[in-house]
Amino acid sequence: MAGLTTFDESVIHDVLLTPLSTAPAGRQAILAFEDHLLRRFGSAEVIRLGPGEAFRVLREKADEIWALLDGAAEFLLEDTRPTSPTLGVKQAVRMDSPARLLVPFGVQLEVRLDPKASLLRIMSHSEREDPSLPENA
Repeated sequence: MAGLTTFDESVIHDVLLTPLSTAPAGRQAILAFEDHLLRRFGSAEVIRLGPGEAFRVLREKADEIWALLDGAAEFLLEDTRPTSPTLGVKQAVRMDSPARLLVPFGVQLEVRLDPKASLLRIMSHSEREDPSLPENA
């Protein structure tokens, strides 16, 4: 896996990679209102993939936070937003846990996980609220 591995600026406009903060007693803070990353909350799910499996998604109407809880992951991103200053830009982002990645609506992504990695997907709108998605996305 190759790509952005630090918390430097992303080349795709509005994509943000940040470290996860720690909390006392072994807890892990994933997302707080004070982070100002999502304007509203829709749903959250944990994703685990087997060897060779990939998860692909393009959300046209919803921002997402991807929080890597364990292991490592690689995201392949492409900006498909017609009015974005980085329209058409592709970027690989490598994450080592613990970290989180904000992916704005209109940025297509594919994610691959290292074995035993756990990834939490937090969406500003639930999938059934996003009419741009097929029924079983």
